[in-house]
Amino acid sequence: MITPRVLAALMVGVAAGGTGCATSSALIDAESARTNTHTVLAFEETVFNRHRVEEGFERYVAPDFRQHSAVLPDNREGSISALSRLLSSDYPASRVAVENTVAQADLVAVQLVWDQKPGQSPAVAKVDIFRLQDGRIVEHWDVTQSVADSHAGH
Repeated sequence: MITPRVLAALMVGVAAGGTGCATSSALIDAESARTNTHTVLAFEETVFNRHRVEEGFERYVAPDFRQHSAVLPDNREGSISALSRLLSSDYPASRVAVENTVAQADLVAVQLVWDQKPGQSPAVAKVDIFRLQDGRIVEHWDVTQSVADSHAGH
């Protein structure tokens, strides 16, 4: 016969076991988000600060990458080609400065300022959103606004 005291002890054990699983799952998710953030930041640095577009895509982007930007082709090769032209001819001195990152599971958002022509034109405020799978970037979305526009009305 199971006494109330034994039943209570069993319930505490089950609850503690469940909490351990939830804690382990949360730790795994947090570690995954942290690793994904490092991958995205390395991609941003390689492509937009070092201007090594092909290297950035080779190291950090999956072959089946999808681009959801309004200004870039929606596939990997088209994005590489367009970004290479953009960074070598239009914005050869450009730099990005990361201001904030937010990550959850396989998504990483990066708030940054892209100084396209340092000292010549206003910078651009951007939010890049990446989805990663197996440690590689598989999708990208972005929102862009002139820094001058972002301070209007303040």
